[in-house]
Amino acid sequence: MTHGGVASSATVSPTKKNWSRLIMKRFFQPETVVFFLLFFSFLVGGRARFLRDPGTFSHTAFGEHMLSSGNLIRTDYCSFTANGEPWIAQQWLGESAMAVVHRFAGFDGLLVMTVALIAFLYAWVARRLMHSGLHFLLAVLIVALALAAGSHSFHIRPHMLSILFLGLTFALLCDFEAGRFRLVTLFWLVPLCALWTNIHGGVLGGLGTIAITISGWAFLRLIKQISPIRTYRQMIALCGLTGACILTVLINPYGLDMPRAWLSIMQSPVIPKIIQEHGSIWRTGSWMILPFGLFYIVSLIGTLPKRPRTTWLIPLVWFALSCVRVRHAPLFAVTAAIAMADIFPHIRWAKWLSQKGSAICRIEPFGPSARGSSAHSWLIPLAVVIAMLVYRTTSPTNPLAGSGWAKLDPRHWPIELVPALKDYEKSQPVGTPIFNNMRFGGFLIYFTPGLRVFIDDRCELYGDERLMAYVHAQPSRFEDWVKRYGFDMALVKSGPFDRYLKGAEGWDVVKQTSAATLYRRSKEPLHQEDSETS
Repeated sequence: MTHGGVASSATVSPTKKNWSRLIMKRFFQPETVVFFLLFFSFLVGGRARFLRDPGTFSHTAFGEHMLSSGNLIRTDYCSFTANGEPWIAQQWLGESAMAVVHRFAGFDGLLVMTVALIAFLYAWVARRLMHSGLHFLLAVLIVALALAAGSHSFHIRPHMLSILFLGLTFALLCDFEAGRFRLVTLFWLVPLCALWTNIHGGVLGGLGTIAITISGWAFLRLIKQISPIRTYRQMIALCGLTGACILTVLINPYGLDMPRAWLSIMQSPVIPKIIQEHGSIWRTGSWMILPFGLFYIVSLIGTLPKRPRTTWLIPLVWFALSCVRVRHAPLFAVTAAIAMADIFPHIRWAKWLSQKGSAICRIEPFGPSARGSSAHSWLIPLAVVIAMLVYRTTSPTNPLAGSGWAKLDPRHWPIELVPALKDYEKSQPVGTPIFNNMRFGGFLIYFTPGLRVFIDDRCELYGDERLMAYVHAQPSRFEDWVKRYGFDMALVKSGPFDRYLKGAEGWDVVKQTSAATLYRRSKEPLHQEDSETS
């Protein structure tokens, strides 16, 4: 009704309420809430933590070098101990992408992109869980356990895309086994693997997951058990798919050198001993992997005597690999969280708890399929991420909306020494050597590209022998290096080298910080002839 030509509130309010409900339903779905919870939590909590890996600096520097020169890297140009030796930028596409973001938005932009990737991935996983009928709180709990298991490997580097790509790969395999789409959809794995090959060596894990899963399906078909493979024609097609995915490792600008570099890292007996991320769960103390691993095992046992699907067993493989190398923990976490969407409705103890009145364990599907996702639920998160990146590029000095979020921890990185290092770089010819601990190799490559480092975390370049020589170096060996290479500057953290230099004759402290000490040799460096003789 109207009064004096003005609509009454009784006729307007329902319309407004309907529009509000429609907007909330279309744009603020549960996964949208999960995204923003994760995004802002990691943006605040990860502003320094996500920049604790030296690869963040070196990957960005390598990408910038390739963009500036217009050429791929084929030999080492950063160190004085392996200078000129063959070395390929095996993550060239990911490094180039990092350099592009860094050019426009600096480390703030890289932080926003990394945090957004994690938030999108696990919000999508939460949606799959809820579409399988899991309660919102239970879905959030599983996501939280998965994040706790893998978050120690969350750093700004191409490795993060391996977590995303494995999640997508495994989800496609799960959906096909559950009968949610036809076999032809699986062939999207071929271009995915081709892209993955040029971003990160984690594609080997994806190829292994594909091969093991399809082999399991084929075996079940051969022994006439329940299998997603219905005909021998499908089996041949899937074998062809596996072969095509494997061949994608050759679709790269380095040819066979790319897989050789990956294998040299994985087969090295030395790297797990000196690189924490490649160490075992017992050596590194990364015990947060265990709670989610045990929860997954208990959940899987709870489905018995029902025969588990092949994809349900894949996370067990990644769990075992995570115990050997904690680097694999985020890969276990994402596959286990995705598999839980299909496992939980079949868990007997969960059904028992539901019958006893547990609302959280009750299965109430709210969607016909777990494969899809409403595009509307991602529009606002995507708009927020884009707005933060744009604002960062146009207002680099404004501390709002992401600008200034990225922070280098001065207790971990010698930020206070950068001015002195840059002054030294300017006063020396390009290629001047500087001694450093492995942790600071990428840091120096990024901040002082005119200097050449002693060592960094490119383990495949230095090889096992040189890595062990560095780890077990004694003071006498340090003097041999001084005579051989003629460096007169050293950046070292607290440890054997620092203790030696403090008492060594001819070495003076330039400046000391909580992260490192910068030393300079006070005596004249050796002449070239003396260096060659020694």
